[in-house]
Amino acid sequence: MTSYTNKLLTALTVAALSLPLSAAAATYTLTTPGTDQHAWVNAGQFEIGRFSLQSNVGDIIGLNTSVTLMDQGWGNQDPTNGVYVGLFAGETALYTLHVAGANHSWKTDDYYLISHPGDFAGINAALDNAQWNAGVTVRMYTNAWDYPGWELHTRNVTLDMSTGVLPAVPEPSSYGMMLGGLALLGTVAWRRQGRTAS
Repeated sequence: MTSYTNKLLTALTVAALSLPLSAAAATYTLTTPGTDQHAWVNAGQFEIGRFSLQSNVGDIIGLNTSVTLMDQGWGNQDPTNGVYVGLFAGETALYTLHVAGANHSWKTDDYYLISHPGDFAGINAALDNAQWNAGVTVRMYTNAWDYPGWELHTRNVTLDMSTGVLPAVPEPSSYGMMLGGLALLGTVAWRRQGRTAS
């Protein structure tokens, strides 16, 4: 199976069965009172903060954000206007999470990686394939669409992330062996019960 498929299966299993993951190797916390981005002044990716990851990081096992934000601009809201968390190798974006949307009035958006199995699998598959010599970082940033007059404001921003090692996803043959073993145990128990009744 591909790395992405393995990660997706693990994420679905953890979410569905609430299985505990291994203890986190590291935790990261980012808090800021807020940011102000104006497309005509600081357009593009306006960084809120970042974490540098060590090459021995196994997996991102938790990533939660909370952002109160408002955008102001001429015309309609743009779906790309918002807050993002990205995995980068050097300046190359490997995977991007859109964690808070564009709102014309103040609103708090919360994001939980474990609630998005596709993102959980995607960011960890990207981490598995990262070129560590380039320097791997997780960055949080706003992105104000570059229409003249567009602004994006955030308040009470938090990003909590933990890393560790995800449990291995058993291969289909392992499930077959387990089911075969359970059937054998059931047969033995049934025969013992039959002998006891005689």
